[in-house]
Amino acid sequence: MTTKQKEKIQQNLIAYLSNFPSIRIEDADYGDGFYVFSPAESESWVQYCPNIDYLDGWLYGMVQGINRIVKPKEER
Repeated sequence: MTTKQKEKIQQNLIAYLSNFPSIRIEDADYGDGFYVFSPAESESWVQYCPNIDYLDGWLYGMVQGINRIVKPKEER
């Protein structure tokens, strides 16, 4: 992960670590993707993110979900 990529996810990563015990993010073997391991010592990844924007959004979504900030689905 480049310095610029780390800066991009920094805010959501800090929020994630405030709500979850640990995380390990590894570059994918190909392309620009990332594998997310949580907890960090886990042997299998829990999420594949194809790019840095997806990873940033995933971190954001996890924090929103754990804090029940997500709006409920409206019934029509």
